[in-house]
Amino acid sequence: MAGTSNNSSSSKRPRRTAPPRRDNPAERLTEDLLVEILSRVPYMSLARCSRVCRRWRRVISHPDHRRLLPRYHLRSAIAGLFCVEPYWRPLADPRRFYTVPAPEPPPLIDPSFSFLPKCERILLLDSCNGLILCFCSKLNNPDVFNYVVCNPATKKSFVLPDFSWCHSRIARLGFDPAVSSHFHVFEFAEEYLDIDGYDHYLRLNIYSSKTGEWSGEMDSGWSTEVGTLNRPKTVFFNGMLHLLAVEPLSITDSKLVAVDVEGKTWRTIRLPHDEEGHPLYGAHHSFTPYKEELIDLSQGLLHFVSTASNDATKLLVWVLDDYDSERWSLQHIVSSMHLLGRAISPYLGYGYVVVSVQERKMFFVIFGQDRMLMSYEMDKREVCFIHKFGCGYEQRYLPYLPLFMKSLADGP
Repeated sequence: MAGTSNNSSSSKRPRRTAPPRRDNPAERLTEDLLVEILSRVPYMSLARCSRVCRRWRRVISHPDHRRLLPRYHLRSAIAGLFCVEPYWRPLADPRRFYTVPAPEPPPLIDPSFSFLPKCERILLLDSCNGLILCFCSKLNNPDVFNYVVCNPATKKSFVLPDFSWCHSRIARLGFDPAVSSHFHVFEFAEEYLDIDGYDHYLRLNIYSSKTGEWSGEMDSGWSTEVGTLNRPKTVFFNGMLHLLAVEPLSITDSKLVAVDVEGKTWRTIRLPHDEEGHPLYGAHHSFTPYKEELIDLSQGLLHFVSTASNDATKLLVWVLDDYDSERWSLQHIVSSMHLLGRAISPYLGYGYVVVSVQERKMFFVIFGQDRMLMSYEMDKREVCFIHKFGCGYEQRYLPYLPLFMKSLADGP
């Protein structure tokens, strides 16, 4: 019995005890301190941090932290340009995407937009902070259509409810992922054309993805009659859509106008001028009917790019230092000869159009015998070649910043 007892006890294996739990210093971080640390992390690394644990994912995706962590959703520099063919060339390749050099590789973009709801004709109307506004219709009946807002990086799309439309309307997109996942579509209705050919859009209809409804047409709230310039670029900033406009019967006095997402606040911002009120911008070459003007957002400030008032060969970059007092400061001056090269003269049929200003870098397209995409670094004053489009028709160029948000219109 004793021997049996000894054998039985000797056959029992000793119990394994769990190793002592190691203290994780990251778990002791307060939420405010964690947000402060994560706000300094590049967006790709921050996306990986969201998979560390549930707490980190909750902190990163919380709506209150969107403004502090904007790079979690949005790249800080453009990844490329969508090159959009004119609407009157339905059989041409309507859109192509060209990347620009960047420290981080851009996501793969499908320029055919095959992930969109089935439609025969797709026109790209606007881009804003990673989202694209599209016009989807049938080839034989373009008046029957839908507006579609999509995210090319995630292949997510949102079809807006049907709405009556005519060819005398333009639509623009407003979206800020640092504030909300909801977007707004602004549709301006044309009332008449002035004698100089500037379109006048005096009525507005706004779609909100939060309510899922159109506001209904409203009259313009700007104090004077203004028409939008022949430029597709608009900027959504401070909860308002900003666009360049011009006074009736004027080809020099441009203005920056803005309207909020509810159509309740309408604002007119005066562009740079001297002490006597004369504009410091606006000269244009004889070979182009429009002044070279662009409004853009870079480093959290509105930028205005235009030729000088008395010299069309000088390109000026202005920054709106104080939004409330409308104070502009001149940030940079560059000559068109420096941008185009001494061998290319604007007086020989060549010119350029600025398409974006991002992080102290300007992107522009040279047109003439061949169209070329170029970049210009303001600090180094260096001009770099990016892509040669070749000869062709005049096109529109939509800058694109990839957005890594899993769904559309799902947050506050």
